[in-house]
Amino acid sequence: MTSMLLVLSLLIHLITLTAFYQLFKQVQILKQGRSDDVTKLMETYLKEIKEENRLLETTLSQAETSVEPDTKAAADKTDSSAYTPATDHVADDSKLSLEAKVLQLYDRGLEIENIARQLNCGKTEAELIIKFNKKAHNNA
Repeated sequence: MTSMLLVLSLLIHLITLTAFYQLFKQVQILKQGRSDDVTKLMETYLKEIKEENRLLETTLSQAETSVEPDTKAAADKTDSSAYTPATDHVADDSKLSLEAKVLQLYDRGLEIENIARQLNCGKTEAELIIKFNKKAHNNA
């Protein structure tokens, strides 16, 4: 009788250990899946940032080529001793910075995707401007 109970106890212990081992394996698989998801998310963000940087570089290189003739013409004008700036009428040609435009549109209730599309900037760039502004106001 005692040997029968001993065998039964051994079988129950083996089944319990097997169950614990299977649960452990499943937890490990879930942890691996979550880390893979985070890795994929970070890779996606990285690709977006690289694409935005590439677009920015293209825009800047195009702007540099179009500005060079204008700067030469301006240099020619400043070299001339007969040039006097007009002071009768000074127009306010100031423009809002990209940061100010993003924050202004965000305050109006536009979503980040629409702001980026309207201002022709990257979604991540607009999102970072908003986050940094919130952080600056929270720290102040």
